[in-house]
Amino acid sequence: MERKVDEEEHSGEMQYPYIAKIINDVNMSSGKKYDVKILPIMVGSIKTSSEEAFGRLLSPYLSDRGIFTVISSDFCHWGRRFSYTPQPSKSDKTINEVHEYIEYLDKKGMDLIEMQRPGAFADYLREYSNTICGRHPISVWLHSLHESMLTHNVRFVKYAQSEKARSTRDNSVSYASAVARVAIFDG
Repeated sequence: MERKVDEEEHSGEMQYPYIAKIINDVNMSSGKKYDVKILPIMVGSIKTSSEEAFGRLLSPYLSDRGIFTVISSDFCHWGRRFSYTPQPSKSDKTINEVHEYIEYLDKKGMDLIEMQRPGAFADYLREYSNTICGRHPISVWLHSLHESMLTHNVRFVKYAQSEKARSTRDNSVSYASAVARVAIFDG
């Protein structure tokens, strides 16, 4: 990776303080000291075949109950400054505002992520061209889950937009947080 790309990347920097806080809280409440190692993996703009290949490569790690993964991404970047301004259909009377349409687009993608369907997520991205900046790492992760020997439950727990866009003069970036856990089966 070129130094300039590394210096401009910020997703890891945004996550490390939260990870450190969680680890510290767990250490304090349990009375134990967990030694946690972090291996950052940066995924740029890659082809679908590479997403699949990296997913297979990383899959054994997602099959290890001692491994915790963090995938960082904003969701829709809407507005002229992002060159992305799709509008709701005039025939769809359930969506009245641009920000509602942005949420509709994002939730379609979030639903496919929760269903852990990498092919369907790729189809969605091709159909809507949603400007999810972490679409490639998300796709690698989905392929890893698909290949994993463990079953995972994925649920989005928070969604927000930087601005409630109402016209093409507005700009908005969406944020979504999901939690994935190894499924526990009784029996």
